[in-house]
Amino acid sequence: MSDFVIEARNVTKTYELGEVPVHVLKGVDVQIKRGEFVSITGPSGSGKTTLLDVLSGLLRPTRGEILIDGKKISEMDDNALAHVRGKTIGFVFQSFHLINRLTALENVMLPLWFQGISEEERREIAARTLISVGLGDRLHHRPTELSGGQRQRVAIARALATDPDVIVADEPTGNLDSQSGATILNMIDELNKKEGKTILMVTHERYVAERAERIIHIKDGLIQSSEKVRKTKEKAKGDYK
Repeated sequence: MSDFVIEARNVTKTYELGEVPVHVLKGVDVQIKRGEFVSITGPSGSGKTTLLDVLSGLLRPTRGEILIDGKKISEMDDNALAHVRGKTIGFVFQSFHLINRLTALENVMLPLWFQGISEEERREIAARTLISVGLGDRLHHRPTELSGGQRQRVAIARALATDPDVIVADEPTGNLDSQSGATILNMIDELNKKEGKTILMVTHERYVAERAERIIHIKDGLIQSSEKVRKTKEKAKGDYK
């Protein structure tokens, strides 16, 4: 088994907008160790979300290789890629991406359906996972009946339902107030420290990025630096800022 759960080797991503190619990633090499907490940061338009999407298999690179769990996903068909992604990675997005007509329980059950798990077991796993994120009293509420922080906790529960090795979070506190944001970041910290989940998080906020062990800086589609984070006592206590 590889020491790295995700690897990128000389990855490029180019979009064709009319006759003009837009080079978003320009030869990127990244290695994410198992159990590591890594933040990706950079200015708007730097390519950080595209990098996150390519690393997690949501987007295919134009050139180069992406390996997840040592498997070259660039060589897989869509079904095989979806299977690897579904087993290995849980996704948390800034805009939650919950289905409003479904309850919190049903939203968390959804990824389990794709794995062919029985309805009874899906319901049991979803309820247990929602309880673990403090939403045991909100199982049958729909997203429109929940606060922003509660909706993000549903999204985290959905990401955790399949027990993935990696949690990928794209601006997970971007739509939240400071108190809710602190709760979500503390929850992500615990997933890393207590449960050993690998965390890969995009943020444009320095104080959020510093919750990680390592910060990857990207600018103009190129990795500018990869730096270890020195933890202060305040950050160790889980302060939001």
